[in-house]
Amino acid sequence: MIWRNDSWLPVSSFINLKSTEVPQEKMVRFRTLGDITITGGIESEATKLNDVIHEIETSRHTERGNREDDKRSENSMEERKKEGYF
Repeated sequence: MIWRNDSWLPVSSFINLKSTEVPQEKMVRFRTLGDITITGGIESEATKLNDVIHEIETSRHTERGNREDDKRSENSMEERKKEGYF
């Protein structure tokens, strides 16, 4: 994983590492599945549904707050639609 824009992103062939980014092994969970470059992970030790629910209930951050796409621009989803992503 790499830490970018206040969220964890998995290292993959779809993400270009910056010279300052050092991959780390982390246990994270993702709010949604989909494009690997859109959703950032949340550091989490939760392994059971009740643990995830407890994390969500007690978190001070919204689950949507880790969407990398939302951090790119205000119109990122609309831009993706025009590019044929959906």
